[in-house]
Amino acid sequence: MTQTHQASFLVTLTLLFLLPLFFIPGGALNLNVAKQAFLAFGVIVAVLVFLLELWRSKKLEVSWHTLILLALLLPAVYALSAFLATPSSLSLLGYHFEVGTFGYMLFGSLLLVLASTIFSSSSRALQVLTAFFISISLLVLFVGIKVFFGGDILVLGNFPGNMGNPLGSWTDLAISFGLLAAFAALAIGVIPMKLSVRLVVYAVFLLATSLLVIINFSTALILSLIASILLLLYFLNIEKHFLNTTGDAARRPSRFLLRSISLPVILGLVSLVSLINPTISTARGTLGDIISDAFKVENIDVRPSFSATLNISKAVLAEDGLLGSGPNTFGRDWLIYKPVDINSTPFWAVVFPFGIGFVPTQIASTGMLGTLLWLAFFVFLLFLGVKVFSRLPESRAERFALVSAFLITFFLWASSFLYVPSATVLTLAFIFTGLAVSLGRGSGVVPTRTFSLEESSQTRLVSSVVILVMMFGGLSLGWVGFNKTASAFHFQKAINLSNTADASLDEIESELGKAVGFSPADTYHIALSRLYFNRAQVALNLTTGTEEENRRAFEEAIRKSIEQARVAVSTNPASHQNWVALGMIYSALVPAPLSVAGAYENALFAYSEASRRNPFNPEIPLLLARLELNHNDKERARSFVRNAIALKEDYADAYLLLAQMEIEAGNTAGAIASTERLALLVPNNAGVYFELGLLKYSSKDYRGALTAFESALVSLPNYANAKYYLGLTLSQLGQLDLALEQFEALAESNPDSEEVRNILLDLQAGRRSFLDSPVTN
Repeated sequence: MTQTHQASFLVTLTLLFLLPLFFIPGGALNLNVAKQAFLAFGVIVAVLVFLLELWRSKKLEVSWHTLILLALLLPAVYALSAFLATPSSLSLLGYHFEVGTFGYMLFGSLLLVLASTIFSSSSRALQVLTAFFISISLLVLFVGIKVFFGGDILVLGNFPGNMGNPLGSWTDLAISFGLLAAFAALAIGVIPMKLSVRLVVYAVFLLATSLLVIINFSTALILSLIASILLLLYFLNIEKHFLNTTGDAARRPSRFLLRSISLPVILGLVSLVSLINPTISTARGTLGDIISDAFKVENIDVRPSFSATLNISKAVLAEDGLLGSGPNTFGRDWLIYKPVDINSTPFWAVVFPFGIGFVPTQIASTGMLGTLLWLAFFVFLLFLGVKVFSRLPESRAERFALVSAFLITFFLWASSFLYVPSATVLTLAFIFTGLAVSLGRGSGVVPTRTFSLEESSQTRLVSSVVILVMMFGGLSLGWVGFNKTASAFHFQKAINLSNTADASLDEIESELGKAVGFSPADTYHIALSRLYFNRAQVALNLTTGTEEENRRAFEEAIRKSIEQARVAVSTNPASHQNWVALGMIYSALVPAPLSVAGAYENALFAYSEASRRNPFNPEIPLLLARLELNHNDKERARSFVRNAIALKEDYADAYLLLAQMEIEAGNTAGAIASTERLALLVPNNAGVYFELGLLKYSSKDYRGALTAFESALVSLPNYANAKYYLGLTLSQLGQLDLALEQFEALAESNPDSEEVRNILLDLQAGRRSFLDSPVTN
């Protein structure tokens, strides 16, 4: 097969090699944003170069397989679904081409089609596999150094901790390392190597397997176990058959068995033991606990269950059956349809952007049409694999390339069912699917169609127009990607400035303005709104300047704050957070002395809209309760607090507000009940125990006050106010010696307090006359 499209092949190969390793030193851009920008740039360059090559050659050879058609239909369905979503912009391109958006699916599909065309020979396939092996091996080495020598090494402004790495999340690492171990096992069993190369591959296998165990991600372990079983079956059946045909196995059967099956057996046993996770001892815990303690690695995988994902999808399909709620919208679906009992867990306020896995999430996002398309895609991929394995070539190199391509493809796509891979890992799945299709051409399973662009004048005209339109589209998409990246850069800079002590609001405002200027987004407008609100608070508390000047500054800042929040709401009305931000601004204008006309009604409307989009969030009724308190409607406020507690029985903030309301109403018994509940919910909060002690002391429950003040001092031993009232309580109970100890300690820490000195003199004289006077502290 002729070697065509050399330039686009090199661009795509470079993209594959660098994508897992790419980052911007110093953290100027978030790692995910940097990778998505690099991916967009790489795909656009590869496509433009391919189109230029096509223009010159006037001939197009394509893999004529249903998978290619399905791959091209995927972004079309995502585009249809995105245009019907609210807002369509976040479903089309997202903030930065996030996984699941139309933009990302377009890049993935283009890479698949491109790979199926330009990876046109086994030699190129071997270059692709080598680039993949080296790239992930460098990643293994990087993570190995951090895990075994400490997380303070190789931070580079981006990678703190033992699991900090250029690829992304620890789950991506586990999937990549499991895949690398399986790939290394296949390479050792099939490809003849020099001793030095073989030793390197063995070392990579051992390090990847070790890190797979240390990370201990169940999905990666399950896939590694399955891959090891499949490799064993392959070696003992298919590969052994080829070796028997050539006579190699007859000459060296023991060497074949040892080299071919040893690594899959090791990988399978290690994965199985890690999945079983046996208890080593009652003192040290399970095997996973021991490894985690030894390497200071503790990773928590929190995501919706399969049943929860399915229930969300059912609810969405009941409303939007054909095209779903839109790409990149599962987080909003989760808030609307999530199970109420999630509020009893620590993750009650978490917005999950995906379900249990990437592919299951697409049911809700793209509806029945998208689901059927994905199903057809995987069915035809499976059929292609079966056909290819029934017609494996005799050439060892070609056979290795084919088996490797399908091993990597199925491993990565299987992982996308079981968890949510990053853009990098999912991109590799698209690329290797294209490689598998391309190699199917070489084995005769996938036919090739050749199109001449010079067949007729009409063909030349149409092909030229199509190529020009595609090039213009690519350049336009590149310009959009540049603006989004520049916008993200300035927003990150604004965040960094906000965490810098000597940074001024003007500097932060300037960076936020640049972010909005390059690519407006609701998150940027909300950040600007909060900045202007801070300016308004500063103006309200200014003691310099005239009253009129400060009032004008306050009004101008509030006007801008409201304006930016309204822009955020109009940009993304589906986000409950935007409505909450708008409501909080108006709510602050309700109480005296401001009492701005219309503020209460606007805040009530904004919070109500937020509640529609997040109906099971207890924070919103609590915000409404505070709004009603500002509006002097205590009964409605109490009703909203009860609503918050009904949604989340252990909601500490609601009990705190309820206790404050009971105190203001003079209902000491009710205030004590609410504060006791609060103390149970936040047992290490000294301030809560102190408030409880004060309430019990004021109601003459001195035994209860004693317990509360002692609990406060357990959490905060130097809490002077708690010591003071503990001393008074002990005095009320007649325990003057113990009270004396408390006030002696107070006299040392507060030597200037005349009141403490007077009480101390009384106690030393055996008197407690100070209890007859009003106490202040």
